[in-house]
Parts: sequence; C-alpha cells; structure tokens
Amino acid sequence: MDLAPLAGRFGTPLYVYDFDAIQAAYRAYQQALRGLPLQICAAVKANANLALLRRLAAWGSGFDVVSGGELERVLLAGGAAGRVVFSGVGKTAAEMDLALRAGIQLFQVESEPELELLEQRAARRRQRARFGLRVNPDIAAATHPHIATGLKQHKFGLEPRVARRLYLRARGSRWLEPCGIGFHIGSQIASPRPFALAARRVLALARELEAAGVELRWFDAGGG
Repeated sequence: MDLAPLAGRFGTPLYVYDFDAIQAAYRAYQQALRGLPLQICAAVKANANLALLRRLAAWGSGFDVVSGGELERVLLAGGAAGRVVFSGVGKTAAEMDLALRAGIQLFQVESEPELELLEQRAARRRQRARFGLRVNPDIAAATHPHIATGLKQHKFGLEPRVARRLYLRARGSRWLEPCGIGFHIGSQIASPRPFALAARRVLALARELEAAGVELRWFDAGGG
C-alpha cells in the first residue's frame, strides 16, 4: 500500500500493520512444531493494539501478559482467559485477584515471595492457583547484555535448587497447584543453541520433580 495517502487521511504518527505478514509468522511457528501439543502465546507487552489482539485471538493464539492491564486488554479483545499465562516480576495482590477471578491458565512465578503472595490470594478466594516457576538455567545467550536474562547473576527467575524446594513445598499446599515450569533467557537471540541448552537443563529438573511426585503439564520455552 502507498502509505502517503494513509498518513494524509489519518495524520501522523501513524502505525500500519500487515495482518497477512503477522499471520504468516504465526503459522510458521505452528508448522515448525506440527505434531506436538503446542500453545503459542503472543507477548502482549510487545504490542497491545486491540485490533491485533483480536486477530490473534481469532487465530487461536494464547497470550503472555505481565500486568493486570494487559490481561484486561486480552479479555476485551476476545482472548480466552484459559489460554493466558501471567508472567513478569512484581505482580500485585490486585492483579493476582483479577487473574484468579478471570480463570487464567497459569501464573509464571518468579520468586519465593511472589509464590507466598499467590498462595495467600488463592486462599482468600478459596480457589486453587495453577502456577509454574521461571527457572534461571544459567545459560549465556549471544545478545545485547541489557536484554539477556538467563545467567545466574541476572535478577530473573529462580536457581534450580530453590525452584525444586518450592515445588516440593507447594505439593502439600491446599491452594497451590504446581503444573508448569519454564525459562526465558532473553530477546533477539539468533541461534537456537542457547535455547536447546537451557531446555535440557530445565527438563532435567522437571524429570527430578516428576520422580518426586510433582506432576508438570506445561513446559514454557520462553520467547524473545
């Protein structure tokens, strides 16, 4: 399309999206992982445009949110709460209450205090909270240091030994349901090798947990 007439009609700055190109990228993920039980989650923090979220929801996409506001936008756009993963640090009690009330698929928990708060909010509502822990696999990724998140000196995620202790503790909780595990090592990573290394490390922990009686249904391989 010639963008000049659009700018004249709508004014500037103007953001124009090619839904055909976005859908082709979405389908490429589906095709690459065909045959596997797969849920693609669009990161709402990357683009919270309601028209785009509506298209993604219509294509069957899940959503990864990092705030209550993002969750509300997904629901407004027709996204299914049961296909929403709530990631990110610093979740508030009000945001947890909103997500529990909506019936989201999973909380991706980043710290021990966050898990304690989630248990408190779930108990207050007398509702079990499904969660997974973000494990820090201590894997270096060839990307800009400001957007690398997978090394142990980074503030994101839990060390495997801490994660293991929290999973085993949550197993006996009335209000927590451990059912996922994941990692996220950064963005703009051009090689698949760091993802494979991180996946192997986190899967090893998942196998240990399953042997200890913690049943995990979902594995989140991050994004970026």
